[in-house]
This record gives sequence, C-alpha cells and structure tokens, in this order.
Amino acid sequence: KRFDVHASGQIIQLETPCPWESHLFELEPEECAADAKEQLLKYVLYEDSAGNWRVQAVPEAEGSFVSRKKLPAPWRGVRDGELDKLVGISGCIFVHANGFIGGHKTLEGAKKMAVDAVGWE
Repeated sequence: KRFDVHASGQIIQLETPCPWESHLFELEPEECAADAKEQLLKYVLYEDSAGNWRVQAVPEAEGSFVSRKKLPAPWRGVRDGELDKLVGISGCIFVHANGFIGGHKTLEGAKKMAVDAVGWE
C-alpha cells in the first residue's frame, strides 16, 4: 500500500495509529534494495487522538532522533495561519521546530504536506 498515497512510495498512511517503527525497520529491507535510498519511506501519516492528522518523518534507524528527511526548513516552528500560507492549504496546525513531525486538520492536508516535503530539496 506504500504507493497508494504517492507514486514515489515514500509516504505511507496508517489506517489506525499504532507503534509502527519496529515493524517498518523489520519489513523495509524486504521491500527495498539495500542501496536504494530513494525507495525508503520518508513520512508516515496517521490520525491522532483528537482526530487531526500527523505527518511524521521516518528516523534513519529504529530509536534514532535523526530523520531520513525532515519537513521543509521554512515550515519548522511555524503554526496555524502562518503555516497555511507557507504550505498553500488551510488547516495546518504546526510543524515542530526540529522538523520531525507536523499536523493538519484533515487527511488531505496532511497528504499535501507530505507530498510537498518529498519533493522539497
């Protein structure tokens, strides 16, 4: 299902929130060539307990605080209407100052954030 969200296969959407990190690092080597960094997942989308959606950057290794690809630098530490302007869609909630997680009020908004982040250099 990793290609359902985006053609790159770098974004996955969880149907229900769950502890996903250990499962990802167990299954990913089976799915991707060892030398194909562009095939690795970069972001996980999931609904939080308040009904909002999160975009979480995948860490480089299980338990690591270093992300494979942080959310774009101009978004980091920005919230609400100010973030809406930068992302180009209303309903943004926040992007953490370290860029490892962000939030949006809708699934479609979270998807847009993740898709835009995948293409960000």
